[in-house]
Amino acid sequence: MVAWSVPARTLLATAATAAATQLAVASVSVPLKTDIVYDLSGYELSLLVFEQALDLTGQVQFIRAITFGLCTFVSLYYPQLSAMGLKTFTEAPLQALMSLPGPSSFHPRQLMMSAMTLVWASRLGSYLFVRAINAGGDPRFEEIKKDRVKFSVAFIGQILWCSLTALPVYAVNAVPARLQPALGWKDAIGISLWVFGFAFEVIADRQKAAWTKARKEKKTHDLFLKTGLWGKCRFPNYFGEATLWTGVYVTSLGLLTAPGLSVYPPWFVVAAAAAPIFETLLITQVSGIPIIQKHHDKKHGKNTKYQKYKREVPLFFPKLF
Repeated sequence: MVAWSVPARTLLATAATAAATQLAVASVSVPLKTDIVYDLSGYELSLLVFEQALDLTGQVQFIRAITFGLCTFVSLYYPQLSAMGLKTFTEAPLQALMSLPGPSSFHPRQLMMSAMTLVWASRLGSYLFVRAINAGGDPRFEEIKKDRVKFSVAFIGQILWCSLTALPVYAVNAVPARLQPALGWKDAIGISLWVFGFAFEVIADRQKAAWTKARKEKKTHDLFLKTGLWGKCRFPNYFGEATLWTGVYVTSLGLLTAPGLSVYPPWFVVAAAAAPIFETLLITQVSGIPIIQKHHDKKHGKNTKYQKYKREVPLFFPKLF
Protein backbone atom coordinates (compact mmCIF):
# COMPACT_ATOMS: atom_id res chain seq x y z
CA MET A 1 0.00 0.00 0.00
CA VAL A 2 1.18 3.51 -0.78
CA ALA A 3 -0.11 6.51 1.15
CA TRP A 4 -2.25 8.93 -0.85
CA SER A 5 0.32 11.64 -0.13
CA VAL A 6 2.93 9.89 -2.29
CA PRO A 7 1.09 10.02 -5.66
CA ALA A 8 -0.41 13.35 -4.63
CA ARG A 9 3.06 14.89 -4.54
CA THR A 10 3.74 13.56 -8.03
CA LEU A 11 0.47 15.02 -9.33
CA LEU A 12 1.27 18.39 -7.78
CA ALA A 13 4.74 18.33 -9.33
CA THR A 14 3.19 17.52 -12.72
CA ALA A 15 0.76 20.43 -12.45
CA ALA A 16 3.67 22.67 -11.42
CA THR A 17 5.50 21.59 -14.58
CA ALA A 18 2.55 22.68 -16.72
CA ALA A 19 2.44 25.98 -14.84
CA ALA A 20 6.17 26.60 -15.22
CA THR A 21 6.02 25.90 -18.96
CA GLN A 22 3.07 28.22 -19.54
CA LEU A 23 4.46 31.01 -17.37
CA ALA A 24 7.80 30.79 -19.18
CA VAL A 25 6.02 31.18 -22.51
CA ALA A 26 3.88 34.00 -21.10
CA SER A 27 6.98 35.86 -19.92
CA VAL A 28 7.96 36.18 -23.60
CA SER A 29 4.58 36.49 -25.27
CA VAL A 30 2.89 39.06 -23.03
CA PRO A 31 5.61 41.76 -23.13
CA LEU A 32 6.10 41.26 -26.88
CA LYS A 33 2.34 41.06 -27.48
CA THR A 34 2.76 38.07 -29.75
CA ASP A 35 0.46 35.06 -29.91
CA ILE A 36 2.77 32.87 -32.02
CA VAL A 37 4.33 31.41 -28.88
CA TYR A 38 0.96 31.28 -27.17
CA ASP A 39 -0.48 29.16 -29.96
CA LEU A 40 2.52 26.89 -29.58
CA SER A 41 2.18 26.47 -25.84
CA GLY A 42 -1.08 24.65 -25.27
CA TYR A 43 -4.77 24.37 -25.92
CA GLU A 44 -6.67 27.64 -26.04
CA LEU A 45 -8.72 27.21 -22.90
CA SER A 46 -8.71 30.98 -22.46
CA LEU A 47 -11.14 31.22 -25.37
CA LEU A 48 -13.79 29.99 -22.96
CA VAL A 49 -13.58 33.46 -21.45
CA PHE A 50 -13.11 35.53 -24.56
CA GLU A 51 -15.22 33.43 -26.98
CA GLN A 52 -12.86 34.02 -29.87
CA ALA A 53 -12.53 30.44 -31.15
CA LEU A 54 -13.47 29.31 -34.64
CA ASP A 55 -11.58 26.04 -34.76
CA LEU A 56 -9.82 24.86 -31.61
CA THR A 57 -8.44 21.75 -33.29
CA GLY A 58 -6.56 23.94 -35.74
CA GLN A 59 -4.77 25.83 -32.97
CA VAL A 60 -3.08 22.99 -31.12
CA GLN A 61 0.59 23.54 -31.76
CA PHE A 62 4.13 22.32 -31.24
CA ILE A 63 4.86 23.47 -27.69
CA ARG A 64 1.59 21.94 -26.60
CA ALA A 65 3.26 18.62 -27.37
CA ILE A 66 6.30 19.73 -25.37
CA THR A 67 4.08 20.68 -22.40
CA PHE A 68 2.34 17.32 -22.37
CA GLY A 69 5.68 15.58 -22.89
CA LEU A 70 7.25 17.31 -19.91
CA CYS A 71 4.23 16.60 -17.71
CA THR A 72 4.22 12.93 -18.71
CA PHE A 73 7.96 12.71 -18.00
CA VAL A 74 7.57 14.26 -14.55
CA SER A 75 4.59 12.03 -13.69
CA LEU A 76 6.78 8.99 -14.43
CA TYR A 77 10.05 10.10 -12.91
CA TYR A 78 9.18 12.50 -10.10
CA PRO A 79 10.28 10.16 -7.27
CA GLN A 80 13.73 9.76 -8.86
CA LEU A 81 13.97 13.45 -9.72
CA SER A 82 12.99 14.41 -6.17
CA ALA A 83 15.61 12.09 -4.66
CA MET A 84 18.22 13.41 -7.08
CA GLY A 85 17.57 17.03 -6.22
CA LEU A 86 17.32 20.09 -8.44
CA LYS A 87 20.94 21.07 -7.91
CA THR A 88 22.26 17.71 -9.15
CA PHE A 89 19.96 17.79 -12.16
CA THR A 90 20.87 21.35 -13.20
CA GLU A 91 24.62 20.82 -12.73
CA ALA A 92 24.79 17.69 -14.87
CA PRO A 93 21.46 17.25 -16.68
CA LEU A 94 22.70 14.73 -19.25
CA GLN A 95 24.32 12.54 -16.62
CA ALA A 96 21.18 12.80 -14.48
CA LEU A 97 18.96 11.74 -17.35
CA MET A 98 21.23 8.80 -18.13
CA SER A 99 20.93 7.61 -14.54
CA LEU A 100 17.12 7.42 -14.65
CA PRO A 101 15.54 3.96 -14.95
CA GLY A 102 14.63 2.74 -18.41
CA PRO A 103 11.17 1.95 -19.84
CA SER A 104 11.38 -1.66 -18.62
CA SER A 105 11.02 -0.41 -15.04
CA PHE A 106 7.47 0.78 -15.70
CA HIS A 107 4.26 -1.17 -16.00
CA PRO A 108 2.83 -1.76 -19.51
CA ARG A 109 -0.21 0.32 -18.52
CA GLN A 110 2.00 3.30 -17.72
CA LEU A 111 3.92 2.95 -20.97
CA MET A 112 0.79 2.61 -23.09
CA MET A 113 -1.04 5.54 -21.49
CA SER A 114 2.04 7.74 -21.77
CA ALA A 115 2.37 6.73 -25.42
CA MET A 116 -1.30 7.58 -26.03
CA THR A 117 -0.72 11.09 -24.75
CA LEU A 118 2.57 11.69 -26.57
CA VAL A 119 1.42 10.27 -29.90
CA TRP A 120 -1.75 12.37 -29.83
CA ALA A 121 0.05 15.57 -28.83
CA SER A 122 3.02 15.17 -31.16
CA ARG A 123 0.79 14.29 -34.12
CA LEU A 124 -1.23 17.46 -33.75
CA GLY A 125 1.80 19.54 -32.87
CA SER A 126 3.85 18.51 -35.89
CA TYR A 127 0.84 18.70 -38.19
CA LEU A 128 -0.11 22.23 -37.17
CA PHE A 129 3.18 23.87 -36.27
CA VAL A 130 3.90 24.96 -39.84
CA ARG A 131 0.36 26.27 -40.15
CA ALA A 132 0.89 28.59 -37.19
CA ILE A 133 4.14 29.95 -38.62
CA ASN A 134 2.68 30.45 -42.10
CA ALA A 135 -0.33 32.27 -40.65
CA GLY A 136 1.93 34.69 -38.79
CA GLY A 137 -0.08 34.28 -35.60
CA ASP A 138 -3.73 34.08 -34.76
CA PRO A 139 -5.97 36.99 -35.82
CA ARG A 140 -8.40 36.13 -33.04
CA PHE A 141 -5.84 37.46 -30.54
CA GLU A 142 -5.34 40.85 -32.16
CA GLU A 143 -7.39 42.56 -29.42
CA ILE A 144 -6.67 40.20 -26.53
CA LYS A 145 -2.88 40.40 -26.79
CA LYS A 146 -3.02 44.19 -26.52
CA ASP A 147 -4.34 43.84 -22.96
CA ARG A 148 -1.64 42.38 -20.73
CA VAL A 149 -4.09 41.31 -18.04
CA LYS A 150 -6.37 39.42 -20.43
CA PHE A 151 -3.43 37.91 -22.27
CA SER A 152 -1.90 36.75 -18.97
CA VAL A 153 -5.21 35.18 -17.93
CA ALA A 154 -5.17 33.30 -21.22
CA PHE A 155 -1.96 31.53 -20.20
CA ILE A 156 -3.26 30.81 -16.72
CA GLY A 157 -6.26 29.12 -18.28
CA GLN A 158 -3.97 26.84 -20.25
CA ILE A 159 -2.30 25.62 -17.05
CA LEU A 160 -5.63 24.22 -15.94
CA TRP A 161 -6.29 22.62 -19.34
CA CYS A 162 -2.88 20.93 -19.62
CA SER A 163 -3.08 19.67 -16.03
CA LEU A 164 -6.64 18.36 -16.22
CA THR A 165 -6.90 16.78 -19.66
CA ALA A 166 -4.31 14.07 -19.04
CA LEU A 167 -5.00 13.68 -15.31
CA PRO A 168 -5.83 9.95 -15.68
CA VAL A 169 -2.42 9.43 -17.32
CA TYR A 170 -0.56 11.31 -14.61
CA ALA A 171 -2.50 9.41 -11.92
CA VAL A 172 -1.52 6.02 -13.34
CA ASN A 173 2.11 7.07 -13.81
CA ALA A 174 2.31 8.23 -10.19
CA VAL A 175 1.75 4.70 -8.86
CA PRO A 176 4.85 2.44 -8.72
CA ALA A 177 4.93 -0.40 -11.23
CA ARG A 178 5.05 -3.02 -8.47
CA LEU A 179 1.58 -1.95 -7.31
CA GLN A 180 -0.01 -1.87 -10.75
CA PRO A 181 -2.57 -4.64 -11.32
CA ALA A 182 -2.25 -6.80 -14.42
CA LEU A 183 -3.80 -5.57 -17.64
CA GLY A 184 -7.44 -6.56 -17.97
CA TRP A 185 -10.66 -5.97 -19.84
CA LYS A 186 -10.90 -2.30 -18.80
CA ASP A 187 -7.50 -1.65 -20.35
CA ALA A 188 -8.55 -3.46 -23.53
CA ILE A 189 -11.74 -1.39 -23.86
CA GLY A 190 -9.94 1.86 -23.10
CA ILE A 191 -7.14 1.26 -25.58
CA SER A 192 -9.65 0.25 -28.26
CA LEU A 193 -11.61 3.46 -27.69
CA TRP A 194 -8.42 5.50 -27.95
CA VAL A 195 -7.34 3.82 -31.19
CA PHE A 196 -10.80 4.34 -32.68
CA GLY A 197 -11.00 7.99 -31.62
CA PHE A 198 -7.45 8.76 -32.71
CA ALA A 199 -8.00 7.20 -36.14
CA PHE A 200 -11.30 9.04 -36.49
CA GLU A 201 -9.67 12.40 -35.72
CA VAL A 202 -6.65 11.82 -37.96
CA ILE A 203 -8.78 10.72 -40.92
CA ALA A 204 -11.16 13.67 -40.44
CA ASP A 205 -8.26 16.13 -40.31
CA ARG A 206 -6.70 14.70 -43.46
CA GLN A 207 -10.00 14.76 -45.32
CA LYS A 208 -10.51 18.39 -44.35
CA ALA A 209 -6.95 19.31 -45.34
CA ALA A 210 -7.39 17.61 -48.72
CA TRP A 211 -10.69 19.41 -49.30
CA THR A 212 -9.19 22.78 -48.32
CA LYS A 213 -6.31 22.22 -50.74
CA ALA A 214 -8.75 21.25 -53.50
CA ARG A 215 -10.74 24.43 -52.84
CA LYS A 216 -7.63 26.59 -53.13
CA GLU A 217 -6.63 24.86 -56.34
CA LYS A 218 -10.22 25.18 -57.61
CA LYS A 219 -10.51 21.43 -58.09
CA THR A 220 -13.80 21.45 -56.23
CA HIS A 221 -16.55 24.02 -56.01
CA ASP A 222 -18.25 22.59 -52.94
CA LEU A 223 -18.86 25.35 -50.43
CA PHE A 224 -18.58 23.02 -47.46
CA LEU A 225 -17.18 19.56 -46.77
CA LYS A 226 -19.83 16.85 -46.72
CA THR A 227 -18.03 13.69 -47.84
CA GLY A 228 -16.07 10.99 -46.01
CA LEU A 229 -16.38 11.16 -42.24
CA TRP A 230 -17.82 14.66 -42.66
CA GLY A 231 -20.82 12.95 -44.20
CA LYS A 232 -21.25 10.84 -41.05
CA CYS A 233 -21.33 13.78 -38.65
CA ARG A 234 -20.63 17.47 -38.98
CA PHE A 235 -17.70 17.52 -36.55
CA PRO A 236 -15.90 14.17 -36.81
CA ASN A 237 -12.60 15.63 -35.61
CA TYR A 238 -14.20 16.73 -32.34
CA PHE A 239 -15.95 13.39 -31.95
CA GLY A 240 -12.61 11.62 -32.35
CA GLU A 241 -10.99 13.95 -29.83
CA ALA A 242 -13.65 13.30 -27.19
CA THR A 243 -13.58 9.56 -27.85
CA LEU A 244 -9.83 9.14 -27.50
CA TRP A 245 -9.75 10.98 -24.17
CA THR A 246 -12.64 8.86 -22.96
CA GLY A 247 -10.51 5.87 -23.89
CA VAL A 248 -7.63 7.23 -21.82
CA TYR A 249 -9.89 7.52 -18.77
CA VAL A 250 -11.35 4.01 -19.22
CA THR A 251 -7.81 2.62 -19.43
CA SER A 252 -6.93 4.29 -16.13
CA LEU A 253 -9.81 2.47 -14.46
CA GLY A 254 -7.73 -0.70 -14.70
CA LEU A 255 -5.74 0.85 -11.85
CA LEU A 256 -8.13 3.30 -10.22
CA THR A 257 -10.86 0.70 -9.62
CA ALA A 258 -8.62 -2.31 -8.96
CA PRO A 259 -9.99 -4.29 -5.99
CA GLY A 260 -7.79 -4.25 -2.92
CA LEU A 261 -5.61 -1.38 -4.14
CA SER A 262 -6.00 1.62 -1.85
CA VAL A 263 -3.63 4.11 -3.43
CA TYR A 264 -6.24 6.73 -4.28
CA PRO A 265 -9.33 7.67 -2.24
CA PRO A 266 -12.68 6.57 -3.74
CA TRP A 267 -13.64 10.09 -4.78
CA PHE A 268 -10.61 10.32 -7.05
CA VAL A 269 -12.17 7.95 -9.59
CA VAL A 270 -14.96 10.50 -10.07
CA ALA A 271 -12.50 13.40 -10.06
CA ALA A 272 -10.44 11.80 -12.83
CA ALA A 273 -13.59 11.49 -14.94
CA ALA A 274 -13.57 15.29 -15.11
CA ALA A 275 -10.88 15.02 -17.81
CA PRO A 276 -12.98 13.52 -20.65
CA ILE A 277 -16.14 15.27 -19.42
CA PHE A 278 -14.42 18.65 -19.46
CA GLU A 279 -12.95 17.99 -22.90
CA THR A 280 -16.32 16.95 -24.33
CA LEU A 281 -18.23 19.86 -22.80
CA LEU A 282 -15.58 22.30 -23.99
CA ILE A 283 -15.83 21.30 -27.63
CA THR A 284 -19.58 20.63 -27.76
CA GLN A 285 -21.06 23.34 -25.59
CA VAL A 286 -18.68 26.26 -25.24
CA SER A 287 -15.86 27.24 -27.56
CA GLY A 288 -15.83 24.49 -30.15
CA ILE A 289 -18.91 23.40 -32.04
CA PRO A 290 -21.29 26.25 -31.06
CA ILE A 291 -19.02 29.00 -32.38
CA ILE A 292 -18.02 27.15 -35.54
CA GLN A 293 -21.64 26.22 -36.19
CA LYS A 294 -22.65 29.85 -35.84
CA HIS A 295 -19.95 30.82 -38.32
CA HIS A 296 -21.10 28.18 -40.81
CA ASP A 297 -24.75 29.15 -40.44
CA LYS A 298 -23.91 32.76 -41.14
CA LYS A 299 -21.88 31.81 -44.19
CA HIS A 300 -24.07 29.07 -45.69
CA GLY A 301 -27.41 29.49 -43.93
CA LYS A 302 -29.33 30.37 -47.12
CA ASN A 303 -27.85 27.51 -49.10
CA THR A 304 -30.48 24.77 -49.56
CA LYS A 305 -27.80 22.06 -49.82
CA TYR A 306 -26.36 23.19 -46.51
CA GLN A 307 -29.80 23.17 -44.90
CA LYS A 308 -30.32 19.61 -46.14
CA TYR A 309 -26.88 18.64 -44.85
CA LYS A 310 -27.76 19.94 -41.39
CA ARG A 311 -31.08 18.07 -41.37
CA GLU A 312 -29.65 14.73 -42.49
CA VAL A 313 -26.20 14.62 -40.87
CA PRO A 314 -25.84 14.41 -37.06
CA LEU A 315 -23.98 17.18 -35.31
CA PHE A 316 -21.55 15.21 -33.11
CA PHE A 317 -22.25 11.48 -32.83
CA PRO A 318 -21.67 9.92 -36.27
CA LYS A 319 -24.27 8.05 -38.24
CA LEU A 320 -22.22 4.95 -39.01
CA PHE A 321 -24.95 2.98 -40.77
